[in-house]
Amino acid sequence: MVMKKGRPAVVLSVLCRPADTVALRELIFAETTTLGIRSQQVARHCLPRTSVTVTTAHGDIRVKVARWAGGEKAAPEYEDCRRAAQAAGVPLRVVYEAALAEHWKIQASGRP
Repeated sequence: MVMKKGRPAVVLSVLCRPADTVALRELIFAETTTLGIRSQQVARHCLPRTSVTVTTAHGDIRVKVARWAGGEKAAPEYEDCRRAAQAAGVPLRVVYEAALAEHWKIQASGRP
């Protein structure tokens, strides 16, 4: 980020619980050179999620599934994929994509 007169700057963004705001504000003033802080409250909107387990050539992988009126999203659990990839000696991406492909295959077949 560049400030006035071409001076370089850094933007620090902090997400925290409202109860932690004062303590974090004090920490930022104490640990940085800033003379001012802008703060605002934001809302978070999350889709309801469920978890299913799919079986791949690399083992069982949990997949988070979120549905809404417009469709469905799915994401394999990172830690499951990491462990399976490490055990199989393959890149994490290979396990991730295999789990996702298996999930969509099951969805297309109509199986629960």
